[in-house]
Amino acid sequence: MVDYYSILLRAVTAPGAGDAQWRRGVYDRARQMLASRLRSQRPAVPRADIAAELDAMDAAIERIESELAWTERNAEVADAASDARNDDIAGAAWLEPERGSTAKPARSGAITWISLAIIVAALGAGGYVMWVSHKVGPATTKTEASTAAVPQPVRATAAAKDGELAAGVDGGSSDPDQPYVFRRQPTFYRTLQPVGTIIVDKLQRYLYLIQPNSVALRYGIALGDQCKDLAGLRHIASKTEWPPWQATPDMIKRKLASPGTLPGGPGNPLGARVLELDDGSSRINGTNAPKTIGSSVEFGCIRLANDDIVDLYNRVKVSTPVVVN
Repeated sequence: MVDYYSILLRAVTAPGAGDAQWRRGVYDRARQMLASRLRSQRPAVPRADIAAELDAMDAAIERIESELAWTERNAEVADAASDARNDDIAGAAWLEPERGSTAKPARSGAITWISLAIIVAALGAGGYVMWVSHKVGPATTKTEASTAAVPQPVRATAAAKDGELAAGVDGGSSDPDQPYVFRRQPTFYRTLQPVGTIIVDKLQRYLYLIQPNSVALRYGIALGDQCKDLAGLRHIASKTEWPPWQATPDMIKRKLASPGTLPGGPGNPLGARVLELDDGSSRINGTNAPKTIGSSVEFGCIRLANDDIVDLYNRVKVSTPVVVN
C-alpha cells in the first residue's frame, strides 16, 4: 500500500498551502487522479483493489485533518497566552488572500505537485496490485525487480517483553498498536533553531523536524544505551539505505547474536535507513522491532520505526544539524 499520508501531508503543509477548503480541493483532485490512473491500468485492476487504495487514501486524509485540527487548536491556545504573534501575522497572508494576490499561483503549484506525486504513487500501487493479484511471472519493471530481489525475512511470531527482536526477525515497518503520541504527526513547536533542524528529546522519546510557522513533524523514538549520554550539536555525516549490520562483541559474547554481517533488508536491526552523525559513533536509524518505540532499549542509539525513518530520510540531507537535548 502506498504511503498516502506522507505524500498528502507534505503537500498540505508546504509553504504557500491554503486553508481547510483549499485542502479539500487538493484531496478531491488527488482522489480523482488515483482512481483514474488505477482504472487505466492493463491488465485491469480488480474493483476491490481500487476500492482498497481509495479507502487507504481516505484514511490518510482523515488522519491528516485530525492532526492539523489538533495542531491549530494548540497553536491558538499558545498564541493567546503570548504577545509574540509574528508567525500568525505572516500566516494570515495565505490563509485569507485577497483577490489578485500572489497566493493563488502558490496554491496552483502545490496542486500540481500533489497531482504529480499521486500519479507516481498510483503507478507504484498499480504495479504492485498486478504483481500480487495476477502473478504475472518474472519481474519486468524496476519496481517489481527490486521487490523480487529483497530476501524474505522471518516474520515475528513472538517478541521479548520489551519488544526487542532477534536479528533477522522482522517485526514490520510500523506497530499498528503504537500509542497515538508516538505516531508521526505535525505539532505546534516554538524554537530558535532554523527550519530543517532535527531536535532529539531523549527524555520524552521524541524526534522533531522543524518546519515553518512554529510547526514541527514529531516522530516517536526508542533510545539505546549507546546514546544515553549523547548531548549537544551534531550533524548528519552520511545517509544509507538498507545498511548492513554487525553484532557487537558484547552481543556475541552473551550469545545474543551470531558473528558475521547481516545484509541490509527486512529483519536487519538497523532497519530501512540510517543517518550517521558526525561524531563517528552515533546514528539515527530504523529498526526490526517497532514495538520498542517510546522506550529505552539496551542496544543501539536513536531508532525510529521503518516507516518513519524512511520519511525522515527523504526530508533531510547530509549536513543537517541535529540538536540532542
